[in-house]
Amino acid sequence: MKKVLARVYVAEVFAVVPPRRFSMFGMDDPSKVVEQIRNYIAEGRLELAEVMAQELSTHLLNSKRNNDLDRTLVLVLREWTLVLFIKEQWKEARAASLRLSKARRIEIRRLRSLGDVDALSSGLQLEIEDLVLHGRIESSRGRFRASRKWFSTAIKRDPNHIEARLSRIGSRWRIRGSLKGGNSDVKDLLKTLDRSAGVERIGGVLGMRISESSLVSTDRILEIIEGCCDSSLGLSTIVVERSQILKERILSEINQIQSGERESNARLAAAIDSLTPSLDYHKYSSS
Repeated sequence: MKKVLARVYVAEVFAVVPPRRFSMFGMDDPSKVVEQIRNYIAEGRLELAEVMAQELSTHLLNSKRNNDLDRTLVLVLREWTLVLFIKEQWKEARAASLRLSKARRIEIRRLRSLGDVDALSSGLQLEIEDLVLHGRIESSRGRFRASRKWFSTAIKRDPNHIEARLSRIGSRWRIRGSLKGGNSDVKDLLKTLDRSAGVERIGGVLGMRISESSLVSTDRILEIIEGCCDSSLGLSTIVVERSQILKERILSEINQIQSGERESNARLAAAIDSLTPSLDYHKYSSS
């Protein structure tokens, strides 16, 4: 019912729009609509977000586009794919992701032709994130080989991508119920994490990253490493042992950071206390 009402609402908005002009919720700029869709997703208003994303995507796909609208199409297709994934509508999410992949390729070609190095670099990184999303969709559909292919492509494009490696192992574990046959994937993850600077806290989140790549939370990393430490899941003894060593290292680094913060807070509290006068000067001066 919610989806029907949302679709009726959006249809009513489109009904009053002149044929050659796009407007939604009083916004003439489609990129602002994308921001509104993101807000709805963040607020958990998924039905409305889905319908808005679908309507805007369909409108742009059937319209004569320029460079700005091509870029907006990529953005809205990404949000549409994401909201379908969140809603566990795997078949629809896969269809949307294929449209996203095509639109992204067109956008990358355009950026290459413009010679905009920064925009191209950003676009290529977003394309890698698309690949990871494709992999997650296929994994959710129970398609391990397809998901592994997407994750491996993302890793090939970005050798520092930790999350793609975690997702590749997690997909095998979830779909096949074990990690048998995954020794090479786990070894690759361990080598990658060894190249990181260790656990760090950024924006209040404890995580790991390589160079300036995205931070991946230690909770997420340990979730997968725990499985790699389980000898009953089919990994070789040496891989299990190496996983256990890494797990202990991560936990130790987390403890060091948290202990250091506790010590720092204690020193700060002591310093503040030391600034508190032991003599009531106001009372002394009035006596």
